[in-house]
Amino acid sequence: MPMKLRVLSLLVVFGTAPFLHAAPQFWQPHGTITPTVVIPQPVEEQEPAEYKIATPTPAEAPTVQYATPTPTPLPGLKPKDPTAAAIFSAVVPGSGQVYAGDPVKGIVFAAVFGVGLWQTLDNFALVPQTPGSTTLVSKNEDLGHLFGLVTLAAYGFGIQDAFSTADGYNKRNNLSLRFGITPRPSADLAYMF
Repeated sequence: MPMKLRVLSLLVVFGTAPFLHAAPQFWQPHGTITPTVVIPQPVEEQEPAEYKIATPTPAEAPTVQYATPTPTPLPGLKPKDPTAAAIFSAVVPGSGQVYAGDPVKGIVFAAVFGVGLWQTLDNFALVPQTPGSTTLVSKNEDLGHLFGLVTLAAYGFGIQDAFSTADGYNKRNNLSLRFGITPRPSADLAYMF
C-alpha cells in the first residue's frame, strides 16, 4: 500500500505543479504584492494630412479606337464555293471534301459510304430459302436495314461536312468577303392576300 500512496502523491504533485507555478501570488503573503496600474494612453483622433489635401476630379480618358487589321489572303489561293462542294459530295460521296481542300477526309467519307452500301446490298441479296428451293429470301434483312441507316447517315453528314469544310477553308485563308455587318442581312419573302 505505501507504494501506491507514493505513486499517487507523485501524480498529485506533478499534476498540480504547472498550476502552482502559474500563480505565484497565491503562495506569497498578501501584503507583498502591489498591483500594477496601467494608465491608458490618449488616442489622437486627427485625420492624416493627406486627407485634407483636395484632389482634382478624375477625368475620363478618351477611348482609343484602333483600326482592325484587314487580313489579306495568300496570293494564288481562290475561294472554294461551299454550295458546289455540297453538290459534288451529293453526286459522288467524298468528292466535296476533296474539292474543299481535305482529300484525306474525302477518302474516308467515300470509303465509309462504299463499305456501307456494299454491306447493305449484300445483306439484302436474294438467296434460296433452302438448298434446291425456288423460294427466294434476303440474306439478312436486319443487318441490311442497319447498314442502310449507317450508309444514309454517312451520306447526309458527308454533304453537310463538305459545305462546312469549304467554308472553313475560306475562313482559314481569309478568302471570305465580310463587310463587318452583324447579323448578316437576309431577305424573307412574304405574301399578302
